[in-house]
Formats: sequence, structure tokens, C-alpha cells
Amino acid sequence: MTPEISINTGLLAGACRVVRASLLLWLAVSLPLFSFGKPQTETKKEEKKKKTEPFKIRQVTQGMGLYALGQISPDRNSVLLLAQRPNEAPNLYVMKIADHSIRPPLTSFKLGVIDAQWSPDGTSVALAVSSESTSFPEIYTLALATGKLRQMTSNTFSDKEPVYTPDSKRILFTSDESPLPDAAFGTLHVASVAVTGGKPEVFTEDDCSSIRPGISSDGKTVLLIKVDERTGRQSLFQYGFDGKEKRDLTERKFARIHDYINMSNGSIVLWAQEEPEQQDGVYFLDPNTREVRALPDPDLAKRNPTVSPDGKLVAFISPTDLGTQLFVFDSSSGEIKQLTTKPGNTHSPVFVSNSELLFGSNREKSGNEIFVVDLTQPVADEKKKK
Repeated sequence: MTPEISINTGLLAGACRVVRASLLLWLAVSLPLFSFGKPQTETKKEEKKKKTEPFKIRQVTQGMGLYALGQISPDRNSVLLLAQRPNEAPNLYVMKIADHSIRPPLTSFKLGVIDAQWSPDGTSVALAVSSESTSFPEIYTLALATGKLRQMTSNTFSDKEPVYTPDSKRILFTSDESPLPDAAFGTLHVASVAVTGGKPEVFTEDDCSSIRPGISSDGKTVLLIKVDERTGRQSLFQYGFDGKEKRDLTERKFARIHDYINMSNGSIVLWAQEEPEQQDGVYFLDPNTREVRALPDPDLAKRNPTVSPDGKLVAFISPTDLGTQLFVFDSSSGEIKQLTTKPGNTHSPVFVSNSELLFGSNREKSGNEIFVVDLTQPVADEKKKK
């Protein structure tokens, strides 16, 4: 037989009241110790979003569909750019720097333009264009005064990265057509073709790949990147216009050299990686001593550099939590400053003067447009005017 359990309900109700009162007292004391705000990561993100941009930035195009900004013209009055209309491939445009006016598209290639380079006299542009018949890039020239296009190469090989020689008589370019009968598949070489037409000629005949031809700042030598076939490491070389190797400028320091830019003082800015697994960096190279010096802040990735005409400023792109943003290094102070903070992806910056930068971005959520930042107009000054 189960024993009866007798409960004193009055005593139980009293005990509950005591427990409830104790719980309320504990909550009153403890609640201030807890934060019921947003998680710390969200708070940090909001703080980053609220960070103001130090200089005035203006949008100068609408509905441009910008693909990439390109070279400044030799007289520094115009800039090449690639843009694409909806459902079309990128084609070539020219924008006047003074008023940001843009001519109608200069090309209408179905598969688009890949590379574009000014001639030294600014009267024509060399293009790498995806061929409709073979799907391989071919080299063209475009006379700006007449709009006349001339096809310079026609084959089943990939021809790209064109650059004029200083006398504007020939065009150097990268091709996967090898002059070596037993060359490994995919080995690239630099070739050249006369602007008057004719069969392309071999420029480099090395066993390894050579890519990205360019001209030194003094116009006396050809620059190009060579790839070690065994290790894959890349080096910047000087060549004579006769196609003969002169000097290895970087030796085995870099695993990848993405691009290089001549400076007015004869130095070269490199966009490179020291090891394949390392992030991109920007470096100064003295061609005479072969000394290489990295920009400060090694933890900050640095891509797509552009140099001011006087060589004092180097702008570049770096990934952040809010997308790729624009930064500038001032060689006078040795400091790096972030120029853009608005969420979005910034790309292809170009100095148009010592104080103005053009760049592409989707920061206004209306597609990729062109923006200009004026380094002489701090935002604080603009607020004072208001």
C-alpha cells in the first residue's frame, strides 16, 4: 500500500514567493552586467561603414558599364577605357580628362577588345582583339583621326599585350607561336610586326617563356618578363631592340610579376609576389643597382598600382571587409592612406595628374562607373564651405 503524502499548500506558496523575489533581485543586479546589443563583429562592421573618406570623390559617368580604365595618352589629355553595353563584349572608348566627355565607342568587336596601348605620338592605338573566326586574340591598329582599323596578325595563335616601339614603326606583342620546333606546348614568346604590315618576326628565341613586352623609361631598351620553365619563377629583363638579352633586373626574387610601371626618375614599380602562396605586393626597383624595396605595411595586400606623374605617389587596390578599396602611398611621408571606404569593389586606378585619380567602382550600386578623387580637396574643407 502506497503511503499518503501530505503537502502543506500554504507553506509551498510562501516558499515560491521567496524564490520569485530572490530571482527578481538577482536579475535586477545582473542585467547591467550583460550587453544585449549587436554582436561585436557587427558593431565593428558598422564602425567601418561610418568611416569617412578623406578626400572629395565624384562620380563622372552614368550607365557606362565600365570594364577597365587604361593608359593615359602621351599628351596626358585623354585616357583609354574598355566598357561594355548590356549583353555585349568590352569595346574601346576614349575619355577627355579635362571635362570627362566620352566619344562614342571606337570599336564594335563582337568578342571584345582585350588590350589597348597608345602609340608614342598619340595618333593611333594598338589593340588585342578576340577574333570571331578563330576565337584567338589578334593584333590590330586603330587610327584615331580616321577610325580606320588594320589587322596586323591573322593566325591560329594567341597574340596579345601589344606595345609600340619608340619610333612607332613596329609593335611588340606576346604570342604562343613559338619559333622553336621542339618547344613545349604553351611556351610564349615576344614577336614584332611592322605597322605598315607584313609577316610578324621573332623577337625572343629563348627556351623559356617571355611575356609582357614594354619599353624602358629612357626608350633605349625593351623590358619583358621571363618565366623559368623549371621553377615557374618570373624575372624582369632588359633586352636590346635586336632581341638580345642584356640584363636580368630582378633575378630570382619573385614568383610572379603581374605588371611593371616606369617612373619619371628611371625607377620601376613592380606589382609582384615573392612566393606563390603570398599575397600581392608593390615594390620599387632601381634598374641600375637592382635594389628592390617594398612598400610599407606588408600585411596589406597591394594590387593594380598606378604612379603619379612626378613619381611621389603610388595608388593601389587592396581587399577589405567592405570590398576592394583604393589606397595611396606618399613617398614624401612614407605613409599609406586609405582613400575609399564605401562598400563596393574599386578597380583599375589611373593618375591623371599629381593630385587627381580616376578609378572604376560599383560603390553606388548602379553598375561599374568612373569616379575621380581630388587629393587637394579634403572632405573637412568641403564641410567648412557648407
